Amino acid sequence: MKRDDVVSASEIASWAWCPESWRLHALGAAPGNRDALRRGEERHARTALLVRWSAPAIKLGFWFLVAAFLVAVLAFIRVRG
Repeated sequence: MKRDDVVSASEIASWAWCPESWRLHALGAAPGNRDALRRGEERHARTALLVRWSAPAIKLGFWFLVAAFLVAVLAFIRVRG
């Protein structure tokens, strides 16, 4: 159920970005740049996938760095010992 006296954050952002676009959307006008909107949605989906995979990749890189440091320490101890 949509209340007319409640303004969402999305509506505020839409109005702040382009008041005319917000007005046309509120009147029910269809956007004329559907292809650009579709391409934008696809790009956002790809970016979200990249972000989702980047955190585990960073963690893995950190653990590889820790392992390399430990190997270097062990090699130093063996050479000195």
